[in-house]
This record gives sequence, C-alpha cells and structure tokens, in this order.
Amino acid sequence: MSEAELHILKSRLQGGILNKARRGELEMPLPIGLVYTPDARVVLDPDRPIQDTMRLLFDTFRETGSARAVVRRLRGEKILFPRRIRRGIGKGDVLWSELTIPACSRFCTTRVMPARLPMGACAQPTMPSSNPCSCAWRDPIGRF
Repeated sequence: MSEAELHILKSRLQGGILNKARRGELEMPLPIGLVYTPDARVVLDPDRPIQDTMRLLFDTFRETGSARAVVRRLRGEKILFPRRIRRGIGKGDVLWSELTIPACSRFCTTRVMPARLPMGACAQPTMPSSNPCSCAWRDPIGRF
C-alpha cells in the first residue's frame, strides 16, 4: 500500500469512530466497578466485593478529600483493590492488589456518565467546596 492509501484508510477509520461518538454508540473501556450490560447500558459491576471496595474508596475520599489519605488508610487496613485485565491472556479477569496513589486519583476524578451520551454532551465535574485544592471530583458509584 502506498502512503496515500494508508492515510485515506486511517482517515476513514477515525471518521467512523467519531460518527459513533456523535451518535452515542461508542463504547470505551470503563473503570473498575462499572460494566456494560448486553443492551449497552452502564451499570454497577454485579460482583459484590468489587462494589463494596469501590464504595469504601469513594466514602473514604469523601471523608479525607485526598487520594494520598485514601491510599494511606486502605493500605493501613490491608484492603486490596480490584483491577481488571483489559487484554491478553486472562482478559476480563479481576486481580486484587494494593491501591496506588495514581490509581486512586484516576478513580476519584473519573468523568463516567451513567448513560452513553453523544460526544460533548456531558455535565462538568464540580469542585468540592470543603477542599478547593482538590481535583475535580464526582462519585460515579453514587449515581447508580
């Protein structure tokens, strides 16, 4: 294939992805604790230990206001955190390991919507009033 053909092919593939996003049909990998149903809705993971751990994470973040404090408390209590294998051998399996500060920060600042929305049609996250220095935060688990 020539370079021009590769460019056209890449443009068409990217255009298809953008069209799916505009229609609200683009499925992206969800953070742990949320899954797609067969009819493409986003719901809580049916695995109860995962739900309990995610609720504990957000409750602790609500109390402390920082990812570092959440990690310190969960590690102090020896609580393991779930993560899902996204590709390769064991795809979809859940591994339990210690929570890290970057992972906690990523979960506590996620912008997950309870329904698939067209591209650009999302609500803005809010700043918690008690701690103006913290990251933009919203509790995706609490919305389900």
